[in-house]
Amino acid sequence: MDLQTTPNLDIPEGKIADFLNGQLRADTEIEQIRQNFERTLIEEYRYVRTDIAVDFRLKIPDGSRTTQKKASLVIFRIGTTSRSQDDVQTVIMVAKPGLQPTDTKGGTDDLEKMMIGCPNAEFGCWTNGIETIFFQKKKQKFDTDIVPVNDFPRRGEDASSIFTTDRSRLRVATGSNLLYAFKRCHDFIHANQGGSKEQIFWEFLKILFAKIEDEQQEGRPRFAIRNADERNMPTGQREVKDRIESLFRDVKSGNEYKGLFDEVAEGIRFNPDVVAYIVAQLEKYNFLHSTVDVKGVAYETIVGPTLEGTKGEFFTPRNVVKMTVKMLDPQPGDRILDPACGTGGFIVVAFNYITEKIRQIERKNWANPDEPTLSEEKILNDKVHAAGRNIFGLDFNANLVKTAQMNMVMNNDGRGGLYPVNSLWKPSHWTIKEARRDVELGSMDIVMANPPFGTKIKVEGQEILEQFDLAHAWHKEGNRWVMDSNLRSAMPPEVLFIERCVQFLKPGKGRLGIVLPDGILGNPDNEYIRYWILSNCHVIASVDLPVETFLPRTGTQTSVLILRRKSEQEKLAESLSGEGIEYSVFMAIARRIGKDRRGKIIYRRDDEGREVISRELYDTFRESTILDYLPTVEPSGRIVDDDLPAIANFFRNSHQDKSNG
Repeated sequence: MDLQTTPNLDIPEGKIADFLNGQLRADTEIEQIRQNFERTLIEEYRYVRTDIAVDFRLKIPDGSRTTQKKASLVIFRIGTTSRSQDDVQTVIMVAKPGLQPTDTKGGTDDLEKMMIGCPNAEFGCWTNGIETIFFQKKKQKFDTDIVPVNDFPRRGEDASSIFTTDRSRLRVATGSNLLYAFKRCHDFIHANQGGSKEQIFWEFLKILFAKIEDEQQEGRPRFAIRNADERNMPTGQREVKDRIESLFRDVKSGNEYKGLFDEVAEGIRFNPDVVAYIVAQLEKYNFLHSTVDVKGVAYETIVGPTLEGTKGEFFTPRNVVKMTVKMLDPQPGDRILDPACGTGGFIVVAFNYITEKIRQIERKNWANPDEPTLSEEKILNDKVHAAGRNIFGLDFNANLVKTAQMNMVMNNDGRGGLYPVNSLWKPSHWTIKEARRDVELGSMDIVMANPPFGTKIKVEGQEILEQFDLAHAWHKEGNRWVMDSNLRSAMPPEVLFIERCVQFLKPGKGRLGIVLPDGILGNPDNEYIRYWILSNCHVIASVDLPVETFLPRTGTQTSVLILRRKSEQEKLAESLSGEGIEYSVFMAIARRIGKDRRGKIIYRRDDEGREVISRELYDTFRESTILDYLPTVEPSGRIVDDDLPAIANFFRNSHQDKSNG
């Protein structure tokens, strides 16, 4: 798949092409919310464009007179063709960000009037982008009731489908919908229960684990709102909480997550109404089958605020991670390690990359290549889980390891392999025996890391430093650098991580993808570090990242290095010859990273400064997989201006050509 050739549409500055009908609209916050909802109706609810109308005018009885109101979106009853007000099945009201459901103007009262004005409308939805509320209209003999519910039906479903009574109701999350669902849960918890950030995070994490546990079971879903009473009444909410606590007991009793929740309170401490609200927001989504990007962005919204004293510095930009993984091209069965895993960005993307490779192999044997049977999916999952047992992560921060484990669980793994140990300590001194068993020096096919840098903290202590050549003093003799016997008193962690990552690799075979500050690669004082890298590694590629990569957090200029560890025979041959073997190195400079210095998304423009728009490319992007790694295309057809996908794909194509040659 290729997105390099893109047709232009002449869309003026400040305008956006409507996802449903292509009409130009002002590019405002409220319009962005509507565009995301339109995409949801097509991709999640399976409606077709002709089922939906935009800015549909309704005549609303108001006492003795009739007023006109404009519904942001309406869905017509399937099978009707006149597209009149009588044919409206669902009314959707998109409100300005910041408006509240209880506001007298623009709140849910206006939506209820529109629902009543449409004689056959059964459902309504109000959203301000973050908060989304669903209603059902029930006609009584002398009155009409409008009550809160979980959802409205997808195309072809009846009213009974709004409650999750079977697993066919689960759907893959698209766009920002899971992100917004997480935010709604977060806001509701703070408003209705309170607690410290850490307490809230761990209680919410318990519920996420219960959700994943439920998806892995068969039979009637327990993570569900089964009727209106469970959504709105105290006795029903208590039943929901009882089921979620039962699921969480299943989580704790299993061996997969042993020790993860040992230090947190028993049971689920949220009140029943809070638990019911969270279940109502999340029950409809199929976490295990939603994409790594959709889940990752949503997960980071709850992890980020929990990391004390941080602004998300544990998150490596997602496009940098995907480029690195694509360039390393991990295969099923490869032993993979991130020795500074943080919240798990590298290992999650690598796991999804391998999962997709396994899926593409297996689907050739499926009766229906687009949808496996239960037995076919079990075979697939068994192979995916086997591959996952070869993926490992280390971090000295135990809480980060727990968040990384949840990140892996959300991606259909979590069978272990993540350990709270300091990668720079002697592996023989690690206190966790499983870590000593699984993560040995010289045992990894691939290591990926964004080690801590840009910090004034130094690593001290002879017991640690004596393990590393780079912790010694060095002096230059002619064109060679020679290591002295004396140790330095302290070292920046990123320097030691270079050597440790190489030590973890299999000699002659293992490959490393590492994010490093450009000072290591260019400063004269660090020449001995570069000499060590060239002596011990074959440099496969170097990608220079723009300064915007880690802004607005830090302006440190960085690069990604792809290295292969040399074998002892290779190093011996070079030592005897007195010179290294010449070889070519792939080098690239990324000038655009998809955002500006303030973190605002930037879009591709033509030579005349106009945004490049292609609505057709959105379908190509939506159907692509992590193996394709295409630039992000929004439903409007705007293409995020990011050089990394092109660099990764160019490298893989050229690397494949060389390997074939």
